[in-house]
This record gives sequence, structure tokens and C-alpha cells, in this order.
Amino acid sequence: MTREKASHPRIDVDALRKLVGASITSTPPPGEFDPLAASQEDLKKFGFPVRPDPMLHPTEYAFWQRMFAKSLAFEAFDFEILPLVATQGRGFFWESPRRQTSLNWSGAYITPRDGTVFSSIWAMFQVPTPNLPPGAKPGEKDLSSTWIGFDGQRRYYMSTLPQFGTAQNIEPNMGIPTRSFFAWWQWWVRDLGGQQLPIKLTAPVIRAGDLVMCYMQVAVDRAAVSFVITNLTTGRVVQFSQNAPPPVGAGLPFTVSGATAEWVMERPAIPPDPAPMPLPDYGTVDFRDCGATAINMKTGATVERSLSGAKLIDMYVVRQNPERTVKISIPKQLDTTEFLTEYL
Repeated sequence: MTREKASHPRIDVDALRKLVGASITSTPPPGEFDPLAASQEDLKKFGFPVRPDPMLHPTEYAFWQRMFAKSLAFEAFDFEILPLVATQGRGFFWESPRRQTSLNWSGAYITPRDGTVFSSIWAMFQVPTPNLPPGAKPGEKDLSSTWIGFDGQRRYYMSTLPQFGTAQNIEPNMGIPTRSFFAWWQWWVRDLGGQQLPIKLTAPVIRAGDLVMCYMQVAVDRAAVSFVITNLTTGRVVQFSQNAPPPVGAGLPFTVSGATAEWVMERPAIPPDPAPMPLPDYGTVDFRDCGATAINMKTGATVERSLSGAKLIDMYVVRQNPERTVKISIPKQLDTTEFLTEYL
């Protein structure tokens, strides 16, 4: 038995697929469907997020407009449960006023203000080309993912982390290092094995250099999230809405707290080993048009947020002989809506 199979022996992948499928709303819209003009009811029916108010949320609405340009085509939603080797880890950081460090994350995050919680997040980036890192060992797996998400920064009771993006990996195929690319999402739940598996979207097709837009919107009751990924290079879109994972036993239902919004380059781990896998040399990733909207759950008032005041996360590894920490990926903020991560 391989280490991947031994790490979660009780997970029934077929049952998990049925569970995830039952939580999804996504129907291919009619051929002439226009999200820019459709009613909010029709958007929900087909699994789209509701359309932002152009007066209250001009930045979010501008992102929405570009994401649904009329030249784009909608693809049918379908998914595959990924093998355990690709399981996403959770980042933990050393605190500092503006920069933090992590073994597996590199990027930026913001926190809400004035009694608000985050309700949507968005970004655009170009899919990087992974290359073997210096000192790569024969047969090793070099894994990376680029994503946006909610609630990843803090450990708290009933922690969850909805996240959404692309993966760029190098894995041996017949002894030859081979690149692979795909879109994926995950509603991660702490200590719940079946919810620690990422899920691959079979469409849209993702390739190195593609320009993609990712958007997530939390439902009013905080118990569902709508996702949209647009591949601007190929002109393909996939949209879907997912209900929160079911509670464990008689526990309280899971919801999105909206305590943080983050944009991340990650190197995942293989459970049960918590050590992250080697990070491929991905060059740089430019996170553009980054933003989020926060809502006051008592008053309903909303406010758009940028990267102003964002905390930046440096990724490091521990080297031996002599033992030391070395940064391998760092973010550089360019302005209030854009930053890049750079492989070192």
C-alpha cells in the first residue's frame, strides 16, 4: 500500500463524490444567456453568484463585467476527486507588523474592519510554468497551487477554508518529469478527512500562460459559496455554487466566517506527513485586480476593500548543514490592487 493510500484509509471516494455532487448547483445556461443582463433569480438557478450593484460595488462590478464578456462560452460543470498526494495543507504564520512567514504559503491577506465580514473576493493571474527547482531529486513531486480564499489565516473553532484556483505540478511519468495543470476548488474543514481533499474541475482546460479570473461570493446565510473561473485566453467559463459541508454528528452547521480574505501561492503536503512537498520554480505570479467586499451582518452595509494594509507572507524552508531557514517565495506589493509572488 502506498503512503498516499495509507494516509486516509477510511475515505470512500465514491461516497465523497456523491456527497459533493449533492451539494452543488450548476446548470449550463441557454446559448444566449447573458449574466450582465439576467435576473438575479436566473443567476442563482444556474449556479452563478448574484450580480454586484454597480453603484455600491463599482470595483467588484467592473471585475464581474470583464469576467462575463459576451465573447465567452459556458462549459458544463464536472469534477474529479483528486488523489491524496495533492491534498492542500493549511498555512500557519509567525506574526509581525506587516510581514509573516509560512512553510507552505506565499501571498497576501487582509482582515475586515468595523464589525464587517468578507462576502466576496476576486483576482486575475497568469498561470505560471513550473520548472524543476535546484537540487531536485529523481522521481520527486514538485507541487504548487495558486488560489484565492476565505478564512485561511487563523485557527479557530470549526475552522473551514473555501479556496479556489489552479494547480501547476511536476510529477514523474515513466521516470520523466511531467508538467500538469488544472483548475480546482476545496471547502477545507479542519480535522474532517473527507473535506481535506481538493477537487479537480474537468473544465475549463488550464495551460501554462493562460490568463484566468477567479471569483467567490458567500451566500447571505453564510452557508454556501458561489464560484466562477474564467479562462480569458481560451474564452471558457465554469460557474457553480456549493453548500457548506455537512456537520459532524449533531454539531453545528459549517459557515464562512469571513475573518480573512487571501491570495496565495502554495506548496501542498501529503498527509499524514505535514511537511510540504518541494515547490517547483514557478518564476513569478502577478495577482492583479485583487479585491474583496465586506458586509456588516447587523446593518447590511457593505464596503469594498483593496490590498491597502495587507499583510504579506514569505514562504521558507529549513536547510541542513548548517541548519537554517531560507526563503523560497516572497510577495512584493505593487499597488493597492496588485502584487506578485516570486520564486527565489
